Parts: sequence; C-alpha cells; structure tokens
Amino acid sequence: MMKLDWHEPNFISQRNFSLASDTSTVNIYLLRKKYNIAVSEHDGILFRRYNGAKINRNGYGFPLSTNFFDLNAAIELLKADSLSRGENLRFCLCNEVQRAEIDKFCNVDWHFFDGDSDYIYKRGSLAELTGRNLHRKKNFFNRFMKTYSEIKFLPITTENLPEALNIAENWASEHDLDDSLRNELSSIYDAANNWQNLGMRGGILYANGEPAAMVMFSVLSEQCIDLHFKKSTKKFAVNGSFTAIIKFLASLKELEDYEYINFEEDMGIVGLKNAKSAYRPEFKLKKYYGEVFV
Repeated sequence: MMKLDWHEPNFISQRNFSLASDTSTVNIYLLRKKYNIAVSEHDGILFRRYNGAKINRNGYGFPLSTNFFDLNAAIELLKADSLSRGENLRFCLCNEVQRAEIDKFCNVDWHFFDGDSDYIYKRGSLAELTGRNLHRKKNFFNRFMKTYSEIKFLPITTENLPEALNIAENWASEHDLDDSLRNELSSIYDAANNWQNLGMRGGILYANGEPAAMVMFSVLSEQCIDLHFKKSTKKFAVNGSFTAIIKFLASLKELEDYEYINFEEDMGIVGLKNAKSAYRPEFKLKKYYGEVFV
C-alpha cells in the first residue's frame, strides 16, 4: 500500500468548496505550529494530520480534493498510517456531512466541542446591519461615524501593511498576553510576511487621520471569505471601530459575489463566544472529533 509522505505545510494552492475554516489553505499554513499540522498530497488529495495538545485537535482531518475520489481507499491509507505510528485511527474537525461520509466505511465514536464550530454570517446582513437583532450593532456603527472625522477604509497593500501590524502591536500591548494571544500575534506577522504567497487580503479603517482598526481575510471558496484577524485599540473600540470595520468590509463591491463571511471558531473562550454571537450568525458549522472502534 502507498505510504503517505508527511511534511510541514507550505503554500498550498487548492481550490475549495467548503465553508469550514479548517479547510482554508491559509489556516493550514498559519496554524501549522500551534497544532503541529502535517500534510501529504497524493493523487490530488490533500491529507491533514493534527497533533494538537487537546483531543479535539488530534487526528486526521477529512481528506480534501476538488475532484471525486475513493474515500474508502483514502481511509485505508489513514488506517495504515496510524497503525505505523502505533495509534488507533482518529479524526478531528469533521462537519456533519463529512462525519456521515466517514461512517459509511468505519465505526467512529464521535464527540462534539462547540468551541470548534465556525460562525457563518450572511455578508449582506453585515453590510446592512438591519433588523432588530442587529439594532445595537447599527447604533455602534452610527456612534463611530458621529464621533470621528476623516473616516476611510482602504485595502491593505505592501505600503500600508506596517500600519496594520502597528494596530496589532498596540492591541497586544493593551492585553495580558497568554500563550493563545501570543500565538495569534505571531500568526498575524506570519500572514504579513507571506502576504502574496498566501493570497491574503485586508483593510485598514482610519479615523481622525489615524489607523483605527484592521482586518485580514482570504477567499475560502466561491461562496465565502474567511476573516482571519480583526484588531483595534481600545481608544477606537469603545466607540464602535470593530462594528464599523466589519460593515465596511462586508460592503466592499469586490465582495458582492460572496454570500457568506466565516468568523471562525470561538475555541470555547467566553469573550469570543459573546462577541461573535452578537453579530447574529446565519448558522454555526459544527465539527466533530472521534476515534475508530471495531
């Protein structure tokens, strides 16, 4: 049987049809160290192996391909690979459709951690901020627009990328950095240092002539963009800079063909959960992990 050749993720170029943030080739690269991700490419299939510290990020991701492939044969490759490591076959970050497909060929004791669920929003809803559910966010946006002058939203370029990083640095200086926040700041620099190779895009919100907030995102699929980073300093955040930059981003003419924006997971962090829930997601994309049993 063919043996999978694992290596650290590099700049992977693969078309994607998924809404799930874990299938983003940008995230596979940026999170390679945090979750000890290894990849292997075979017959047009991208295999992923996660070796994270927690069980929900430890195992194989669903094989990814833009073409039809024999899932049973792919699972057999993963079984052999796990056996060579002296481990039982485990899967992680599988959505409900992927879980059902895997269940056709093996028995998995599936578990669910809500912190792994992606928050998926309608781009149009975030652009308009209409309706009772988003009334408070609309008020935050209006406060921002009334509080400041010289407001503009510009795309991130190689010229103003240092300004985006400066916002991230100022954000970091206002927090007690634990390992999670340090990893995030490191990933922001990683994205900036490999901006073109990763196909990154983004924008900077200016107010009173100053950089107030920044976002970094990438195209996840033909339907969806993935919002990787969103940062602002407290000086502007108290008057609605986060809501403002999301509305400006969602309103970009160049993004009109994308139906959804993925805000990614909350990782079980209460503050993130509350912040993401406040924008009223269209739905949450659940993901499961589990071990194969006989």
